[in-house]
Amino acid sequence: MKDEKDKPKLRNRKKLQNEKSHISQRFVSRGGLSDDEIKERMSQYRHAEDTSTVMHKTLTRRLVSKLRNYAWYYPQQSEDNPSLKDAWCYYEHMTLPRYREDETRVAGQAPERALPGESNTELYGVWSTPTHWLKDFGIGVGLYFTTLKLMAVIFFLAGCISIPNIMFYASDEYSGPGGQDSVLQSPVMSLARGTMICTKREFVACPTCTESQLGNVFDFAKTPDNTPLVLRTLCEGAELTQGMVNWASFIFMVIAFALIALYQSQIEIRFNEDQVTVTDYSIVVENPPPDATDPDVWRDFFEQFSEKGVTVVTIALNNEALVRSLAFRRHFRNNLRYHLPPGTDIDNNEILKKAVEKATEARKQKKKTCFGLLCNCTLLPILRIFGLFLKEDQLYERVQKLTPQIQELQTKKYSATKVFVTFETEAGQRNALTALTLSKWDSWSNNKNSVGPSSIFQDTLLKIQEPTEPDAVRWLDLSATTKAKIIQRIITLAITIGLVIASGFSINAARNSSLGVTLSSIVLTLFNLIIPFIVKLLLLIEKHTTEGGRQASLYYKIALFRWVNTAIIPIFISSFTSWIGNDSRDIIITINSVLLSELLLSPTLRLLDIITTYRKHYLAPREKTQRNMNSHFNGTHYNLAERYTDLTKVIFLCFFYSPLFPSIYFYCTAIFIQQVSESRNGSKNK
Repeated sequence: MKDEKDKPKLRNRKKLQNEKSHISQRFVSRGGLSDDEIKERMSQYRHAEDTSTVMHKTLTRRLVSKLRNYAWYYPQQSEDNPSLKDAWCYYEHMTLPRYREDETRVAGQAPERALPGESNTELYGVWSTPTHWLKDFGIGVGLYFTTLKLMAVIFFLAGCISIPNIMFYASDEYSGPGGQDSVLQSPVMSLARGTMICTKREFVACPTCTESQLGNVFDFAKTPDNTPLVLRTLCEGAELTQGMVNWASFIFMVIAFALIALYQSQIEIRFNEDQVTVTDYSIVVENPPPDATDPDVWRDFFEQFSEKGVTVVTIALNNEALVRSLAFRRHFRNNLRYHLPPGTDIDNNEILKKAVEKATEARKQKKKTCFGLLCNCTLLPILRIFGLFLKEDQLYERVQKLTPQIQELQTKKYSATKVFVTFETEAGQRNALTALTLSKWDSWSNNKNSVGPSSIFQDTLLKIQEPTEPDAVRWLDLSATTKAKIIQRIITLAITIGLVIASGFSINAARNSSLGVTLSSIVLTLFNLIIPFIVKLLLLIEKHTTEGGRQASLYYKIALFRWVNTAIIPIFISSFTSWIGNDSRDIIITINSVLLSELLLSPTLRLLDIITTYRKHYLAPREKTQRNMNSHFNGTHYNLAERYTDLTKVIFLCFFYSPLFPSIYFYCTAIFIQQVSESRNGSKNK
């Protein structure tokens, strides 16, 4: 990357360097503070919390204040050892989002989000935080919570519209005397009352039928004399009234979704107007001449469009290999610090090598637990392929390997791939867009007569547009070719489809086991929870120029898996007559179990957050340095694309099965309310 040589450009370069820091790690913001400054601030905050009755603490931190008195939880209770109290203080004041307390703030006005470590702040409440306060978390987060609330209301109203169908299917009129009450007696099965489950069925002779013809469509059997039998449903079929109710709920949902789309566009405009960003002043050149790497030349060219001139010019070069190697080397060096004694000079290779050898020897002599041995043999070798959970000797080896590679890459000459220009005023940006924006035909045919001579840069017809936010640009992928991107997406899509097929076989095997639908619904939920991690690994293959493009790819793949996994697979593994059957493996009973799993099991696993909880409550109390202890308080990673797939998966499931399962609207309402609670907790702890 090249910037103009003045202070604003230097700040831009520093921002770019910060963006690189999260390429291969989950970054914990330290607010630009040193270890000593953090320690001093934590001491001040602890004193303020101990003497104040106003400052709030999380419930978990209050529980830990009791648990840390026990040796089994906190084995190293000594003034010479790192302080668990300081680590939890660090978590709440440096990692968790907080807002500034401002006495001059007008009632109802959203407060400003505080920087990490800032004083006079308060934690955001899980339920007490209004939605319009979430604008500092990004427009997408605010829209997501608004959408969840609206969906809960809309699906509840749709459920109310469907009450006549629920009452009809639960009555004796539909399935005869005794109705569904005669078979749906268990607490779980009773939740399926009011659906199209038919309890009146019988096998009838079908002499001309063969199992190969109908075995996958109808439940098939044979008499002792081998006469073919098929299962026949005797319940009263749906009449005009039930069809009209279904249509009424469907039309209501379509109108409601259209209004939501309109409302969201207005909310997005309001969120955007509340924040002025660098994109309001910037343009990006998509096709710069390869040798145009002097920012002063670009500045002189674009100053013709602005009376007050150009503030920043950033040139992206095709030096991704160099920048990536530098980022990985810094990442490995920073991780290596955590494995070595404080104060180790990692810039002195001789001292570093001895420290690594000593730490490696100490680790090998340390007694290993059964859980640790199991992880070393199974999970960790896979994670280490991606540079995760590396030991100190492995980190040292990678740093040593990267150093000569970087030195060689620094000698190469690089070309310009993108140019980002930021003007002093919005008028400058608008003038440049007006003068240089081309029609698709002129751009494709390179029609230089479509613009004035002064708008042609070094005999090149520039293609410009408004850029995405700087922190949404994926700087290491800007040079990827269209052909490479297409091939990468085909590969990842094929793997995703393969995972869908594997999930289908697993769910079918679980369904045919002795535990039946209970096990299959658990397997389905676990697959839905695991797939985001697998897709994120797949996206390491793909190149995206913007974070928005990467999130869209993540969303489509997870949505494809979850939609098919949740709604489509149960159909393929069931016969036609099982759609309205009352057996534990039939469709409606299966969907009932899936909904219960989505309502109870999925949020429970997310709230438990097993990995983060293990790090905070087991690994952290046993660390030997304060820096290492603090490193375990990262918070929970929050991915908006993944959350939207959860939302759309439930919507798709509801639409797909609502004619058979009219009470599904109330199920989905409860799931949306649960998602609001669980997602708010996640967004405040990311």
